[in-house]
Amino acid sequence: MKWGNSANHWGLLSRLLHWFSAIAVFFMFGLGITMINMRLSPMKLEMFIVHKSIGMLLLVVIFIRVIWRLLNPAPRASKHLSKLQTKIVFLGQLLMYGLLFAIPISGWVINSAANFPLQWFGLFEIPPITEPSIVVEDYAKTTHFVLICILGSVVLLHVCAALHHHWIKRNDILKRML
Repeated sequence: MKWGNSANHWGLLSRLLHWFSAIAVFFMFGLGITMINMRLSPMKLEMFIVHKSIGMLLLVVIFIRVIWRLLNPAPRASKHLSKLQTKIVFLGQLLMYGLLFAIPISGWVINSAANFPLQWFGLFEIPPITEPSIVVEDYAKTTHFVLICILGSVVLLHVCAALHHHWIKRNDILKRML
């Protein structure tokens, strides 16, 4: 298998970055839901550290994905998609990339505005990107939540579309990313 994309299939690096991102997003959804429903405890604080660290890692991975995508164009659109579907897929991908940038950045703003140190897996501190501010923190929390809800909807559509093409339409669209 080639590292780069071919005319008809995603290459190994694109696949690895895609599936790492997918697993991280699903893990972050679960972790986030668990954390917000917990009382303050050492376990909750540890979970926040992991959540923030994975969020920052995901931000870097998405940046790498975008650079890789610009350097290594996507396979041509599947012959099983109409022109309208191809445009919808492209817009959906842009939306997901935008959300996957915006969500970790909004989390970083929350952390910075709350004046908490941002430790990346306990290895080093990431500097704040805004001054401490309760107003900014509250706005960023709302933004973070809304963006996560939008991402959840887009991911659900993405997964349903992939499974629809695989099980109902019985075409190669999902196989191109496996």
